[in-house]
Amino acid sequence: MKISFKKSERGFTLIELMITVAIVGILASIAYPSYTSQIAKGRRADARAQLASAQQWVEKFYSENYSYSADSAGTASTTAFNAQPFSSSPRVGDGTAMYTVTLTPSSGAFTLTAAPIAGRSMANDSCGTYTLTNTGRRGSTGDVLACWK
Repeated sequence: MKISFKKSERGFTLIELMITVAIVGILASIAYPSYTSQIAKGRRADARAQLASAQQWVEKFYSENYSYSADSAGTASTTAFNAQPFSSSPRVGDGTAMYTVTLTPSSGAFTLTAAPIAGRSMANDSCGTYTLTNTGRRGSTGDVLACWK
């Protein structure tokens, strides 16, 4: 008994396979940069949210102690601040930290900073470090409006 195959039953040709691979490659080269850009925006948004939480904590600390730098017992506010879950972004326990949130206090003012952690994916982000002061002034080593809005 002889088995014969029709030409339409033979499968894909090498040309068809190469065209498919080329199309997938082109789509991937367009989609991947867009995807990484959106991930970076999300991580920066989370860092801004952590700074907002930190700002509320620092203002509460001030209302209880009348100082941004130390409580009534003389304990530095940075010691209590570093124990808070918003000292990194994302919060401690919510994934790999991409930003470190730090407090730089004085008796009548403070500056909060979200700095990318070296060796992580956000370390090479062109937006850099984001700062927030007690007066609400925002600053960045990158473009504040384009990066941190």
